[in-house]
Amino acid sequence: MSHACVCGVTKSLAQPFLDAKDIAFDKVKKIDVDRFVTYELDDIFNEGDQVLVNPTSKSDGDLIDVVKVSDELMSDLDSIRLKEFAKDVAKEDAVFGLSEKGAKQFALISDDEHQRPHIMPVWSIKSRAEKVRREDFDNLELVEIEGAVFDEWLDTLRDDDKAVAIDLKPGVVGTVVSAQKVIDQLAL
Repeated sequence: MSHACVCGVTKSLAQPFLDAKDIAFDKVKKIDVDRFVTYELDDIFNEGDQVLVNPTSKSDGDLIDVVKVSDELMSDLDSIRLKEFAKDVAKEDAVFGLSEKGAKQFALISDDEHQRPHIMPVWSIKSRAEKVRREDFDNLELVEIEGAVFDEWLDTLRDDDKAVAIDLKPGVVGTVVSAQKVIDQLAL
């Protein structure tokens, strides 16, 4: 059986549509899009499974291919986040990262599930970095560096084929891109 996932609606809006279409479902669950696509999508859906989006009083909504649309959405979100990061860094000339106490470099994290062993998480806004540090990396300290220093580090990351995590949210959710993509965006 394909899964029925209803996005952006309450159970009271979803149930009549699903009943009318004779689509079986277990429950309606409110989710964070980033967390869902990062951690749950592959465990719940298969290629070709559909979700219901945008039901309103004027429309029953549309069924879309959840894997395809999620990939497109996340690609768009990654692009937007990268542009916003570059804009903030250019404006403030600062980048925030996490470091082992006393170390002079940002810490690297791993995402073994997606086979990305060396990722440097960075933030363009101190309060965002501090929130993630408190919730996910309380053994590390927050460090600020100048944009020019970050540019040098990016060259090294690129040469070592390491990735950069841009403005992660708590739960280690967000955009991970190659160092070259960050270099290209900062150059614009």
